[in-house]
This record gives sequence, C-alpha cells and structure tokens, in this order.
Amino acid sequence: MSLVMSPQQNSASFALQSRLFISMKRAGRVIDLVWFQQSPEYARAVLSAADNMPDTEVRDLSAKLRDILADYLTQGVSTPSKVAVLPVTPRPAPAPVPVAAVVAEPVLTEEVSEHPELDRHLTSLR
Repeated sequence: MSLVMSPQQNSASFALQSRLFISMKRAGRVIDLVWFQQSPEYARAVLSAADNMPDTEVRDLSAKLRDILADYLTQGVSTPSKVAVLPVTPRPAPAPVPVAAVVAEPVLTEEVSEHPELDRHLTSLR
C-alpha cells in the first residue's frame, strides 16, 4: 500500500525538501524526492542519513522536515509485539573435502586439433 503525503504537507515542506536535496547533493549524497514523498520508510532513512552528516545545514533541514512531517513519518510504523526467542542450535561443520578430489591432473589426449601450433606447444609441455 502506498502512503502519500497530504497536499498541505507537500506545500509546507517542498521548499525544505528541495533545499535538503541540494545540500545533500553538494555533500555527495543524492536523494529521490518523489520517492521521499511516496514512502515514509524512505523519508525516515533519508532524514536519518542527513542527521549523521557533518554539514550543519543538512542536519538543520532534517530537523525542520521532521517537525513538519511528523505525522507522515510515523505512517506504517508498528509497535513491535512480543516475540518468543527460540534457542539457536548450532549445526555441525561440513566434512572436509579431500584435496585430491578437488585438484585433478589435466588429461592430455592425442587428438589432432585444428590448431597445430597449440598441439606443438602442448606436446612440449609433456
């Protein structure tokens, strides 16, 4: 299911989104603003990345967008339910493969190929 921002959120945050795009691009990170507006999960990931960037302008824009888009960013987030944690039983390691089975000697045949130069070379190697 696609969750899309309301028009009020779009008009209120479009300028900030554009500034964030430019600032992050200058810092070497390119974001997809269309996907930012269509996926709260992507928007949260972009803002988390922006929070960890050294540029203060990027971090400030991220904080402002979080304030404006608070309702949008919480869409699709569910609270974790209690899950039973089962013990993990380690599996035994696979048996080692004998080296002789892995490395086989090349078999040279006496076939005549269409490449006499290659045949002479292979014969000299024997």
